[in-house]
Amino acid sequence: MSASSVIVYFPDGSREFVYPAKPLNEGDAIWHDGARYRILSITQNDGRPHTATVEPETDDLGALLTSEEGALRLVAVE
Repeated sequence: MSASSVIVYFPDGSREFVYPAKPLNEGDAIWHDGARYRILSITQNDGRPHTATVEPETDDLGALLTSEEGALRLVAVE
């Protein structure tokens, strides 16, 4: 793990991603594995990857139609 990555805590477990060019902020939407999530909190960890906690976005019709619009796509750390 490196400082250029972020660990995201999804409801079904955590995954590590390359830190995106645009910094993540609380309230941002991210798109991962066909689902949209909202960032609840971000914690900085002195020299270690940041950690972000997310929750799934609502499944109402409007959200489904615009699920990728404005959401950041994360790239997994290989």
